[in-house]
Amino acid sequence: MTQEHCAPVVGLVGGIGSGKSAVARWVSRNASVAVIDGDEAGHRALTDPEVQQRVLARFPGMADGPDNAINRSRLAREIFGDNDTARVARADLERIVHPVIRRSLEEQIHSQRQAGDCTAILLDAAVLLEAGWNDLCDHVVFVDAPEPDRLARVASTRHWDAAQYRARQASQWPLERKQTSANTLLDNSGSLEHSGQTLLELLETLPRTSSSSTSG
Repeated sequence: MTQEHCAPVVGLVGGIGSGKSAVARWVSRNASVAVIDGDEAGHRALTDPEVQQRVLARFPGMADGPDNAINRSRLAREIFGDNDTARVARADLERIVHPVIRRSLEEQIHSQRQAGDCTAILLDAAVLLEAGWNDLCDHVVFVDAPEPDRLARVASTRHWDAAQYRARQASQWPLERKQTSANTLLDNSGSLEHSGQTLLELLETLPRTSSSSTSG
């Protein structure tokens, strides 16, 4: 059932390497704020036997080992890029996995609200807007950072070069569209503590109210 006075769900969007996950972790360590990781939900979706079967039917040769585990690095090379082949492959994969990911996000939001032990829920999902998952949110924050900072972060944490970064970024909405689709802009060009505190102050202003998107 829909809960009253429940924790607001705040979606975090931004460019690849904008640091939204780091900001979310900082906030969760410094306040009773839950974080739902969209990437983790996506990884779990690829371990679902039915999803694996459908992915391997569409993308033969992506299995590793006898348990048909999906080789995510190999799959990424197939779907990320700004060309027609990659766009078609990416759309096909999204039709398979996005419904499964959405169900996971809905279940996690419901579980957090049922527990009632957090003041807010941060939904950190790279393609939140592209997938339409922003309708699960009460507020959306665009985490902004200069491109040199974003490139440096992905080089350090993911070992991507500039070409890999741009191929991934091209698979998402342009940053201007993401920013205009968000409710609030968060400047993450300074210290993590400053950005985290700014986000925490925003969360404290949001009402703890019922959300039409959450039901059990």
